[in-house]
Amino acid sequence: MSTIIQKKTYAVTIVKDLEDGVFVGRCDELHANSQGDTFGEIVENMKEAVELAAEESGNSTDFNMLIIEQ
Repeated sequence: MSTIIQKKTYAVTIVKDLEDGVFVGRCDELHANSQGDTFGEIVENMKEAVELAAEESGNSTDFNMLIIEQ
C-alpha cells in the first residue's frame, strides 16, 4: 500500500509599496507578514515567515506557496 503525502498550499499576496519601493508580503491564513527590497527577497522572506508561522500553529512545514501579485 502506498501513502500519498499532500503538501499544504498557502496563498501569499505580494504588493510593491509605491512610496518606499519595497515589496510587502502577507499570508492571511497564517497571519504571516514580511518585506523585501526585491521580488526575489520577498519570496524568500515569505517562505521563512510561512514556515515559522506553520510550525507555531502545529501545521506541517512541508508546503507550497501560491503567490498572488497585486
